[in-house]
Amino acid sequence: MEKRAAVPSKAKIAEFQGLRAVALAGIIFYHYGNTGLSMYAVWGVSLFFMLSGYLNGLSWSDGKQPGKDLKSSISYMLRHVKKLYLLHIIMTLASIPVSGVIANVQAGGTRELIFWGLVFLMNVTLTKSLYPKYYWGYNGVSWFLSTYAVLCLLTPVLLHGIAHMLKNQKLQKAIKAMAAIFAVQFVYCFMIGRTALTAEYWVYIFPLSRVGEYVIGMIAGMYSSKLPAGKKYGAAGWIAGIWIAVMIFCIPMPEWLFRSIVWIIPNVLLLWGIHRSRGCLSGLLSCRPLVILGDYSANMYLIHQVVYGYFFCFGFMEGPAGKRAAVMLLNYVLTFALAVGFQQISARFRRHNAVSSR
Repeated sequence: MEKRAAVPSKAKIAEFQGLRAVALAGIIFYHYGNTGLSMYAVWGVSLFFMLSGYLNGLSWSDGKQPGKDLKSSISYMLRHVKKLYLLHIIMTLASIPVSGVIANVQAGGTRELIFWGLVFLMNVTLTKSLYPKYYWGYNGVSWFLSTYAVLCLLTPVLLHGIAHMLKNQKLQKAIKAMAAIFAVQFVYCFMIGRTALTAEYWVYIFPLSRVGEYVIGMIAGMYSSKLPAGKKYGAAGWIAGIWIAVMIFCIPMPEWLFRSIVWIIPNVLLLWGIHRSRGCLSGLLSCRPLVILGDYSANMYLIHQVVYGYFFCFGFMEGPAGKRAAVMLLNYVLTFALAVGFQQISARFRRHNAVSSR
């Protein structure tokens, strides 16, 4: 049976970076007007939350255990959000000319100015996902950062709670805990689907609706080292990948189901399969181009919607299919270039500050 060395939590796992790139592609190309990729996009969002939880669980099992007091929780949240906060603010400002805000203010006057000023404040304070309306305001995709900030704030308490609940328990107990959390999440989503509430918000945007999959990802990460490394987990990864692809492209589902809950089980198998095996799937996801795209995926996520807004505003997205495809590719390349440029400038600025402070 093939052995695999433990991966330090502080190191980037190449396979996961490649997986980020694959997930982000669905989100970006869906937002470029390809409505048939909506299921691909929501799977990608679910994967990002679960992968974040998985890596937190992996870090915990490797000995990186944050304190559970309020100060530690706030520090943990700020440390993770600050990596993207400046870019978030830049993209929020850049989105104003193409977000419809100016036209609304011109038509509505002072009342609209005050309203959109409050929405802007929610963007700046990362609270937009806590309000069930206008969570798309300005740079629409930034709701993810708002929801992620809430999950980061809860992360230390969640990690301590899970570790205490499953202390010295075998993998079978962890799987039962994940099944119980999944059942609660399923009931919640099912009940939302039976009401007149907006499913898009209450099962997709609302931060607490994401806790279930986030925690399941944490448990999977904590117990990853207890899985015997080998080819059978590579097979599990392929099965999960095919399972996900079939659901994305072949099975119509109600909104309350496909917005998050349906992806949890195959995502766990996919993450375990990729992480615990050096098989063909892991090799494909570890290829250099995908890893590079994955390294810049967070920046690309925040940038791509604004780039699309400008392309759409100037009419570049109209025309025959061939032209639209070429423009979408150009859009993607420009998004990547901007993400790399921002990262390079930020790194240079941090190095300059580090030198200056000595």
